[in-house]
Amino acid sequence: MIDKTKQQGLLSSISLKKLIVGKFGIVFALVLLCGVFGLMSPIFLSWGNIRNIMIQSGTNAIIAAGMTFVILAAGIDLSVGSTVALSSVLGANIMMMTGNVFLGIIVALFFGMVCGAINGFFVAVLDFPPFIVTLSSMWLYRGSAYVITRGQAIVNLPEKNMDLALGNFLGLPYIVWLIIIVYLICYVVLTRLTFGRKIYAVGDNAESARLSGVNTRWIRFAVFLISGFLAALGGVVLMSRLNSGQPVAGQAFEMNAIAAAVIGGTSLTKGGIGSIGGTLIGALFISALLNGLVILNVSAFWQQVFMGIVVLSAIGLDKYRKLISS
Repeated sequence: MIDKTKQQGLLSSISLKKLIVGKFGIVFALVLLCGVFGLMSPIFLSWGNIRNIMIQSGTNAIIAAGMTFVILAAGIDLSVGSTVALSSVLGANIMMMTGNVFLGIIVALFFGMVCGAINGFFVAVLDFPPFIVTLSSMWLYRGSAYVITRGQAIVNLPEKNMDLALGNFLGLPYIVWLIIIVYLICYVVLTRLTFGRKIYAVGDNAESARLSGVNTRWIRFAVFLISGFLAALGGVVLMSRLNSGQPVAGQAFEMNAIAAAVIGGTSLTKGGIGSIGGTLIGALFISALLNGLVILNVSAFWQQVFMGIVVLSAIGLDKYRKLISS
C-alpha cells in the first residue's frame, strides 16, 4: 500500500512537471520576465510600451507560425529570413513601378509561396534533407534580393504602404489584429481540420502515416508552402513599418522564429509535438526580452549574447521536455 502511494505521488509529481514545463512554463517565464523588467524600469509596463512589444513581435510571430508547421512535420526552414528580404523587395519594386500598394503586397505574397514551393519540391518530391535544402535556399534567396536591388534599399514607397504599420482598429494596431487572425486560422487548421492532424501524424512517424493512407509528400510540401507564404506576410509587415524594401531585411529571423516555436513547446528533436498558441507566447517572450534590454540601454552586442543564451536555453528546454515525457 505504501509503495502504491509512493508510486502515485511520483506520477503526480511527474505530471505536475509536465504541466508546468509543457503547458504553462513559457507563460510563467513571460510573466516573470515582464515583472523583472517592470521593476527595473516603470516604462516597461506602460500601455504604450506593451503596444510597442506587440507591434515589434509582429514579423517574428507571423514567421514563427509558419516555422511551427514545418517543425511539426519534422522539418526545418532556414530560408525564412531570406524569403522576407526577397519577397519584400519584389513587392516594393512593383509598388514603385505601378504606385499600387495592394498589387505589391500580392506580388510579395506570391513570391513567398514560390520560395516555399521550391523548398517543398526538393524536400518532399526529391527527398533532400530539409536542413541542406533550406540552408542552400537561404543563400539563393538572399543573393537574389541583392542582385535585384544591386544591394540598395528601395525607398520612397507610396505612403499608403504605411497604413498597416500605423493604422488602428478598436484601439489595437492593425498589426496586432493581423497576428490574431493568422494565429486563429493556424489554430483551426492544426486542431480542427484533418490536414492539421495529418501534419502531426507525419511529424510523429512519417512511415506509419503513409501506411495509413496519408499523402506524406503533399503534407511535407504544403508545410513549406505555408512557411513561405507567412514569411512573405511577415516581410509585408516589415516593409510597411520601414516603408522600404530592404535586401538586408530578415537577417537571423530564422533563428528568432525557431526560438519562438521551441520556447513555446514545439519539439526540434521529434516532430508532431507542439502547439501554435505556445509559439505566439514564445514570440512575445522574445520581443519583450529585446524591448526590455533596449529600455535598459543594454548594448546591441550584449543583446546578441542574450539571444544566443535564449536559443540555447530553448534547445535545452526541448531536451528536458523529452526527458520528463519518456
